[in-house]
Amino acid sequence: MKAIKSNKKRVAIIGAGVVGSAVGYILRNKGYKIAGIASRRPESAKRAAAFIGDGTVFKDTVSAAKAADIVFITTPDKAIEDVCNKIADGGGFKRNTIVVHMSGALPSTILCSAKASGAKTVSIHPLQSFADPKEAVFRMQGAFIGIEGDKDAVTDAKKIARDLGGKEFLIPLKNKAMYHAGAVVVSNYLVAIIDLGLKIYEAVGIPKETALQALLPLIKGTISNIEKLGVPGALTGPFARGDVSVVEMHIDEMRKSLPQMFRLFTELGRHTVRVGSEKGTLSKDDAERLINALTRKVVFLNPLQNIKVRPRTSRGGYGL
Repeated sequence: MKAIKSNKKRVAIIGAGVVGSAVGYILRNKGYKIAGIASRRPESAKRAAAFIGDGTVFKDTVSAAKAADIVFITTPDKAIEDVCNKIADGGGFKRNTIVVHMSGALPSTILCSAKASGAKTVSIHPLQSFADPKEAVFRMQGAFIGIEGDKDAVTDAKKIARDLGGKEFLIPLKNKAMYHAGAVVVSNYLVAIIDLGLKIYEAVGIPKETALQALLPLIKGTISNIEKLGVPGALTGPFARGDVSVVEMHIDEMRKSLPQMFRLFTELGRHTVRVGSEKGTLSKDDAERLINALTRKVVFLNPLQNIKVRPRTSRGGYGL
């Protein structure tokens, strides 16, 4: 992106992590003035300013917010409300300032202290996951961006979403948590399902690294089929064909070899039967036989047993 002469509103970035840095970079190259950057760690704010190529670094969030017409609070979710309250208490929000958070799970109403100060509040959430600022700039382009907030802020938010390179859509306030749950299922749960597949391969003696490389083409092919055929059209295999005997073999082996994963395996199987039925390739009789096989009684073990928990790191990236 090549920077152009600034002719738009002034922006403050509060929380100079992956998303804040990427947002600042994109908007700066769309002509916005990055008027202020503040972060809990001063070195993070300086690093963000260097990446963005613009922006005055402030030691405190109130001063950074005062310099802007649009304030992005791009801190971790648990800090958003507290940061907003501190800025409001310090008189950091001017009347009609647009205050934005980018959490997928939290509603715009957590910015109520900004609203009480006369600001307009809104949440803008890209349906993407970002590991670093450069990747985030790239992945933001074409991403769908969910918007929820004050009626008088939504028009501004739509423009911001388009300037970020995204495709905006509206989320009702009452449905914000469910919206985010859907995103978590297709992002985070997908990783967990792949992990289940890897553990099954490990149980038969295939090293995890080899298993992942072997399964990646299948994973990518499935995603490609979903893109081309949609859901349930992309479903293949025994649940699409009604191959009950094959599924019964899987059930017996899972019960013996990975009993701690058995409940998860069968719950996923039951939902897959529903998808097969929706596709129309699974007969009613075969669907009933599959459901019966998948609901056999078993002693469910704790799926967390024997798990080694790694120490938490700060490099979690921006996730759904």
